[in-house]
Amino acid sequence: MPSIQAPMLTVLKDTLQERYVRYLPPLLGNANEGNRETKQVSRAFSAFVLHTMFDLNPKKAAEAVVDDYNDNGVDAIYYHEPEKTLYFVQSKLKGNGDFQLGEAQSFLSGVKKLINKQFSTFNQNVKNMEEIIETALDECDEIKLIIAYTGDGVSIQAKNEIRQTVQREQEDGDEQLQQEFVEFDAAKVEEALRQEQAVDQVNEKIRIHKYGIIDNPRRTIFGIVKVQDLINLHERYDRKLYEKNIRFFIGAGKRGVHSAIKQTLLKEPDKFLYLNNGITLVGSSVSKGSIVRGEKKTKSYTVQGMSVVNGAQTIASAAQFQQENPDADISSAQVMLTLIHTGATDQFHKQVTKARNLQNPVDLSNFAALDDNQERLRQEIALYGMEYHYRPQRQVRAGIPVMDIETLVKALACLHKDIRYPARLKSEPSQFSNMESDTYRELFTDELSGSKAMNAFIAFQAIRDLLSAADQSSPSPERLVYRHCTYALASILMKRLRDRIEGDEVLDADQLKTLISSPFDDLRQSFADQYGLGGAPHAFFKRIHDTSRLIQKVAILEQDLAEDATVQTLQDRMQPNDPHNQALTNYLAGKAEQL
Repeated sequence: MPSIQAPMLTVLKDTLQERYVRYLPPLLGNANEGNRETKQVSRAFSAFVLHTMFDLNPKKAAEAVVDDYNDNGVDAIYYHEPEKTLYFVQSKLKGNGDFQLGEAQSFLSGVKKLINKQFSTFNQNVKNMEEIIETALDECDEIKLIIAYTGDGVSIQAKNEIRQTVQREQEDGDEQLQQEFVEFDAAKVEEALRQEQAVDQVNEKIRIHKYGIIDNPRRTIFGIVKVQDLINLHERYDRKLYEKNIRFFIGAGKRGVHSAIKQTLLKEPDKFLYLNNGITLVGSSVSKGSIVRGEKKTKSYTVQGMSVVNGAQTIASAAQFQQENPDADISSAQVMLTLIHTGATDQFHKQVTKARNLQNPVDLSNFAALDDNQERLRQEIALYGMEYHYRPQRQVRAGIPVMDIETLVKALACLHKDIRYPARLKSEPSQFSNMESDTYRELFTDELSGSKAMNAFIAFQAIRDLLSAADQSSPSPERLVYRHCTYALASILMKRLRDRIEGDEVLDADQLKTLISSPFDDLRQSFADQYGLGGAPHAFFKRIHDTSRLIQKVAILEQDLAEDATVQTLQDRMQPNDPHNQALTNYLAGKAEQL
């Protein structure tokens, strides 16, 4: 089991410091001042675990911490009354390594002493909880152990020790103590951090007029809703209402469908029903509905996990119209609605979203919004203070840096070793953001972390900014090379930034530009010198054969590898199944000197 990602460990420590440390019991004795902050953060990890598992507020979670000297291996104690279960926690905040046998033995020894109410051997933090522990021991049905860690796992020896020790206790008559312990591992820690950036689901009622129902194979309700009711939902939940859609509201503009929606509401609201394609809602659970008194053939349905998957632009445009025209009467405006019970666990809502949106003009890249990895990345990236827009949207919070998926795919493609990608980014860019393509799946893997994605984005942006400046300050025809060699040049320079992109720290754009300024100047000049008479640059850099050979030539010169025996061998050994000499590119990437 992998340990926590280093950048996520940094985020975790910041969270522990900001959220829990202030509420922890004071450190006992003469704590080393130089080690005080580290110790406090380590103690707070147990509070984070209890907060996450039992939805406690930070103060209550921190008050359950007893971690200090003479804690006998027990870091926190919590009695969960709803389940009548007493929990003993040991937590280990470290970047790697297993939870070891000695740590398990210490923990088990402390637990046995607490079960036997031997409080005299414990520190004051435990003694302060003595009455709570005694009451819990008398009332609880079960006693469970929680082992929380950010390292690699629990060693086999430690697991065996826990199993055997608990079994002996049970044989001696202690039936409360449970043999299966709760493992709060690094993956759960990362997921808990990401979930703090997740969007809350919408649970709401919606009134449907002249309804019709299909119960099989999936419960579906058809009918008419008032536009005003949809506007009210939009104003109450905003973007949460469109969480399963492929795009948020991207602006009304002065022309097109959004302008037409506004004109209809302004001049002929009673005809809105006939002039609009309708709205599609999905829900993880849809009630059978209750009849609305006084309204013929009208029911109110409670929808859990409500999301608009088609019609977001209609609703948001109508809401914007009402803001701009508060005195307009749109009470007669209605729209057709389809409400589908998609279930809580399957992926049917994605099938619905894709099918219903393909009936209208839409960029295939928008369907990346249906990839769960994109939402995971958004949550991780948000932990570092940046917004990631993986679906079209207009709103940008002032002062918050933004990453867009269009630029990210270019950055990841340039970082990738595939020698064909720089040319393909110019000749067929849509394939890189089409989630059905092999290229997209190569870039957006389950292993891609938010920190790596963000660093790749920052690095690519810095390179592109430097190239833009070179383009503006250089004479023709050299400037045309700079204008069109972006992906080719970035594919070399980003290999030299690989360690930084995959490292523990978030890159600073200004510092990065200073770092790469000199190697960038050398590279851009090499591209201009080696380009020669390759024809029009805009066409040249779309051809895989020409672009790949130029990239390899420049990389060999810049890395001073012309005399390298392996390079010479690979240059002379072209294979039918490797027409662009990917083997040479792989070797050059591995030899790239890190900046």
